Amino acid sequence: MRVLIVGGSGYVGSLIVPGLAEAGHLVRVLDPVEPAGDVAVEWACGSALDPAALSSALAGVDAVVFTALGPRGADGDFDVRSSYETNVAAVHLTLAAAGAARVRRAVLISSISVFANVPTPVTDRLLDERSVPDSADAYGLVKRLAETVAEAAAAVHQLTVSALRIAWPTTEAAWPLWALPIFDSPAEIRCLDGTLLPSLAASDLASAVLAALDRSDPGFEAFHIVGDDGSGRCWSTAKARDLLGWQPRRR
Repeated sequence: MRVLIVGGSGYVGSLIVPGLAEAGHLVRVLDPVEPAGDVAVEWACGSALDPAALSSALAGVDAVVFTALGPRGADGDFDVRSSYETNVAAVHLTLAAAGAARVRRAVLISSISVFANVPTPVTDRLLDERSVPDSADAYGLVKRLAETVAEAAAAVHQLTVSALRIAWPTTEAAWPLWALPIFDSPAEIRCLDGTLLPSLAASDLASAVLAALDRSDPGFEAFHIVGDDGSGRCWSTAKARDLLGWQPRRR
């Protein structure tokens, strides 16, 4: 399968690309920045906000994975304007272009941040895919809107769209801690009672994307894709297990 990774040069994209290549897929990256690393990929230099670049990058591909997040500031926060452009407008344009190119399968990298972190921290909320997203902060809201756009696009363009709500994706070396390029060192994620929650290892994230790419039933579905410490914590991954055959292996 030839797979287009939108934003594949970014942090999340860079965690996914090696796993897809190792599984035998041909990977094309649409990104203004050239992909780094040792994995051989096709690079389409451009932005998902550019319809011409999208049309060219989608030529001949079988599926598209949207990983773009937008740049973080020095304080780690996302700029509101660019976040809406990257996470809402670019998703709309990408899926519309996919439909026009007859690319029927798409994976949207969403976030557990669609759920509010107040008054109860999201780490301590009981959540599954039937829970209604309720985040109102800038990042969580754009992720909610991205899922709404994806659901509409799936219906309008007759696509299979899988939204993967991930939490704290990290490198294999840093797991179970959360590593981001802006961090001086990997961070611990803990519940209110002090329980350490493992991040989502790159290998588990990539295997979830691979499982979603195999999904063929039409329409939109959202899945929780999170790390597992074996304790049966509050975020259910049963839907991913039942519909995608996916479970985290790093534990």
